[in-house]
Amino acid sequence: MPKPRRRLIIPVEIFNREFDAKVLLSCFAAERGFSVIIGEKREINLNLASLPRSIFIPTNLHNRYQVTTTLLNNLGHTLVGSDEEAIVYCSPEVYVKEKLGTEVFPQPKLFFAWGPENSRIWKMQHNYNQMPIHITGNPRTDLLRPELRPYWSHQTESIRLKFGKIILINTNFGKLNHFRPNKGDERKSLDAATHSPESIDQQELGMAKHRLSLFGYFQTMIGELATAFPTHTILIRPHPSESHETWRLAAKDCSNVKVHFEGNAIPWLMAADAIIHNSCTTGLEGYLLHRPVFSYQPVTSDFYDKKLPNSLSHRATSCKELIDLIQTSLASSTTPLPHNGSEQKVQLVQQYLAFLNGLFASEKMVDVLENFDNTSTPPKPNWLKAFTSKSYAISRNLKRKFNAQFRMANPNRSQRYEYLQHIFPEMEISMLQERVERFQSVLQRFKNIKIRSLAKSIFEISPN
Repeated sequence: MPKPRRRLIIPVEIFNREFDAKVLLSCFAAERGFSVIIGEKREINLNLASLPRSIFIPTNLHNRYQVTTTLLNNLGHTLVGSDEEAIVYCSPEVYVKEKLGTEVFPQPKLFFAWGPENSRIWKMQHNYNQMPIHITGNPRTDLLRPELRPYWSHQTESIRLKFGKIILINTNFGKLNHFRPNKGDERKSLDAATHSPESIDQQELGMAKHRLSLFGYFQTMIGELATAFPTHTILIRPHPSESHETWRLAAKDCSNVKVHFEGNAIPWLMAADAIIHNSCTTGLEGYLLHRPVFSYQPVTSDFYDKKLPNSLSHRATSCKELIDLIQTSLASSTTPLPHNGSEQKVQLVQQYLAFLNGLFASEKMVDVLENFDNTSTPPKPNWLKAFTSKSYAISRNLKRKFNAQFRMANPNRSQRYEYLQHIFPEMEISMLQERVERFQSVLQRFKNIKIRSLAKSIFEISPN
């Protein structure tokens, strides 16, 4: 009896963060004979009842995924473990507390780790189920490698033509400055502490206060940078979860400051003459792209700051020091900054990231999936559980459509819809086709694959 067609489901939570990388992974998988369903995470979750049994690669291992993992198991899908936020954190303990769901983490049949440190933390958990952990790297780092930088060339050039010389500020204050008012966890902690301080976890409150202080310093910094670099565009790129209005207010008197969020961060990092952040993944990405990266740290904390991106950057503890460092960098032909690629930093990166050269991380993941698919038998769903789960999944989808059609006057529902559209706008098949064609051109691969639309913002990439 022939083995059923090999299938993957790859959901995308934040379009600008993940989509290009997961298209690349899908192309490598389709090249090896997999049929890949890719699309918006929420739409995929709502349509699970109609999707074929597949290997499912989630965006995270948080308990918020518990309803979905239950449906996956009942419908006969196979869950593997991955986490888009597994390497940038304050401490392993905070990462485990905030990101690893006690109910979800034991369920995957295998795990994909970004690097040795990610693998080490997962193996230390008391509920680790001894399933294999494969250190594969992540497709997002593939997109930073020299071989794939031409993929971004057109966008990078367009950014330079539109904005001229850029100093890029990447902010990540979504928990204080959320796109949806009153939704940020740190803002909630601060507000609750004014009424009932004893009810707030002191660690969470300490983090909120630390981040609030940084938030203020970043807003003040904008005007000083605008004055110090009048021939540059000071471009503020908020985190996907952030409100832009706060930053517009901070920049209202500065004619050379723009607030702009569009597309993947990589071409913006490549176009910038200097990159400023604090505890942000873009610090790591900028470092891997060999760009001038600066961590602005007017207040510091060994407990609350995120080690990896800050350690890979030139650090400034005051705005004056930051301006001096950037001025030195801009004049680097005569007064270069100290080399930012020290052996210590190289070793640090190697602890956290694998497959930065040689085999692509995407290819390594497909190697693992191919071997797993050839040696495993998909679970047969219990017919009663499958029927119940299909009914539940269908009712969830119908309820969502009803709410969208008739209840958008509710401010909370309307804000949620706007936020979902912000992090993943409705996608046309042409957006996927254009990316596949760029990968085909740059890598001279993936010629024999086809694309078709399955549902709203859900597509299939498969062998031709």
